[in-house]
Amino acid sequence: MKNPFKEEKDDGTSDLLLVQACLDGDAQALERLALRHQAWIYNIAFKMVMDHEDAMDITQEILIRMLTRLSGYHPSKAAFRTWLYRIVVNHVLNMKKKKFEVRIHDFDTYVALIEKMPDDRTHSHPETALLAEEVKTGCMMGMILCLKRPERMAFLLGGVFGVRDRLGAELMDISPEAFRKKLSRGRQRVSHYMQGICGHVDASNPCRCTQKVKAFADMGMLGAEHLRFHRPEGVRVREVMGERIMRFEKSYYDPFIAQFRDQPFYDSPDMAEWLDGILKKDDFKNLFHLHP
Repeated sequence: MKNPFKEEKDDGTSDLLLVQACLDGDAQALERLALRHQAWIYNIAFKMVMDHEDAMDITQEILIRMLTRLSGYHPSKAAFRTWLYRIVVNHVLNMKKKKFEVRIHDFDTYVALIEKMPDDRTHSHPETALLAEEVKTGCMMGMILCLKRPERMAFLLGGVFGVRDRLGAELMDISPEAFRKKLSRGRQRVSHYMQGICGHVDASNPCRCTQKVKAFADMGMLGAEHLRFHRPEGVRVREVMGERIMRFEKSYYDPFIAQFRDQPFYDSPDMAEWLDGILKKDDFKNLFHLHP
């Protein structure tokens, strides 16, 4: 899978060829361009809002924006990946708050709720290990959700996906110094609260995911048949980042960030049928003078 944020030399020819083909009326090129980037857009959206349905809607909205603005893209002004992910970042930072953003928005309240969840050291279930991973992944995503959107975006781009400050600054339309500051502030805040409660970050902390499984299950928020966050057989974020980035980051970030990079990189819902329907609409056909 192509990582659009890799710092290795890439003249972007493959994207540019697709863009030109799109503008020449090639419907298949439009579909290929959208499908090429949908997984990364989806993962940014999901990790920002913590809900698969919302993330799918956001991804579709962004892809439509990409397609309708494609004629305004000028290679001389920016690489295609920069142009596209500026659209992604701008859309996500300015969209209406999603349901989990309304529910989870404050560290003190969130941590207090976790601490109030009763522990059960005696609970035994054949899927306890699996469910504990679901609790862990969801809880860590909730921690990120407590950050304000700009800090959350910088944390995801710079901390989780390994985007360097220069590119991160371009995407967020701020200075590299401001990007580094937002990333540092977000990382410090998440680390501070997790250091104070999470047993995965500090073994001396009392909170254990396995001991919270029964409480979440009793509330109807947890079930092995419907995992919202954990993907046992799925790809991890660190696996799609690229070896060169990982070598650099290992010397820069501590194991705290590694916890987030070990989370799933989610498969995007199959949008081929949706895209096919969009591209058959008269507005799109007229916009791109599409031919089969």
